[in-house]
Amino acid sequence: MKKLQIIFPLVWFGCMLFYGMSLKAECNGATKDSLVNRDSASTYLSVGMSKNKAGDYSSAISCFTKAIQFDSTLVPAYFNRAHAKNQLLDYKSALADYDRVLKLKLTWEESYEAYFNKGLTQTMLKNLKDAMADFDYAIRLNPEFADAYFNRSIIKGRIGDYSGELEDINKAISLRPDDSYAYNSRGILKSMMGDYVGAVKDYNNSIQLNKQNADAYFNRGVILYELKEYLEALKDYDEAIKMKPDAETYNRRANVKCRLSDYRGAIDDYNNAVKMDTGYFVTYVNRGFLKYDLKDYKSAIEDYTAAIKLKPDYSLAFYDRGLAKAKLLDHRGAMEDFSVAIEYKPDYDVAYHERGIVKYELGDKKGGCQDLNKAFTLGNDGSYEALVQHCK
Repeated sequence: MKKLQIIFPLVWFGCMLFYGMSLKAECNGATKDSLVNRDSASTYLSVGMSKNKAGDYSSAISCFTKAIQFDSTLVPAYFNRAHAKNQLLDYKSALADYDRVLKLKLTWEESYEAYFNKGLTQTMLKNLKDAMADFDYAIRLNPEFADAYFNRSIIKGRIGDYSGELEDINKAISLRPDDSYAYNSRGILKSMMGDYVGAVKDYNNSIQLNKQNADAYFNRGVILYELKEYLEALKDYDEAIKMKPDAETYNRRANVKCRLSDYRGAIDDYNNAVKMDTGYFVTYVNRGFLKYDLKDYKSAIEDYTAAIKLKPDYSLAFYDRGLAKAKLLDHRGAMEDFSVAIEYKPDYDVAYHERGIVKYELGDKKGGCQDLNKAFTLGNDGSYEALVQHCK
């Protein structure tokens, strides 16, 4: 579910930060050779900046490397080379640049930004403990650094420290109350904690601050759906699709349309979801379920089969396909699917119930009654009536 899986925006410092920096003042009193070196370093730095801005990161890295060869203490070159490496997903090499720059003589601002950027890179490498330490250090150097609190909150969330995550997001918002993404992130956390009212308020604030924040519309739609406010949820998904159409949003909107009995519209949305991502197995199951309700059992089976090919251990797809096969009187095929569903989910009470029914239909009264009794033991109250009817 997207509301739980959003990739939080990581804020990189360094590349744009040093645009326009002049090195001429550093040349006062320098020797002729060092003057040439510094001017050459400045030239390569400037060209590298342009390459970075244009997205030509490989060329930018070459330029920054040349700049460093002429002046090994040129802080902006290390920052920006690391930035370019991160853009190319070369995180380990970027991390080495931040380690190098931290050994140089830095200003206060450069110091906390270096630790912050290093923390971001550690995050991308999934070195969560090290990332936390770097964000801690950045915050100690600059207690008003909103981005450091925000990104540290991400780490705390990933390690399950949700109270710490909330504390850091609250601090980030207090320091920068116009941050749409921070409100959206806090809304996600509150929804995870069951505070739907608080989550909706945060999504409202996120949208008010940035009406183009598609994720906030999506996430608010998820909560409104859970609160059974289907018309409002539909409006949010409409907005999200206008700005950022993807398979999950089409799938979610289709679910809402099902609740509103707009079955044709739901099928259209499921079809769009499949077109956008043929590997999104959830859509096949949902579309199959709707086709089942519309009594199109053969087509439903095709969708469940497609889902199973994508996710062979998906017990729900086997169960649903078994139901559709039973409707077509393929009791043996249904029994096989219910058995696989139970294999993947041993406490699947409804699967035991349905397998018990088809076993009975196939003449296996003993096996059918055993399954119905198992379903009842697992908490399926509906199995009691079947036990009374078939297993006296």
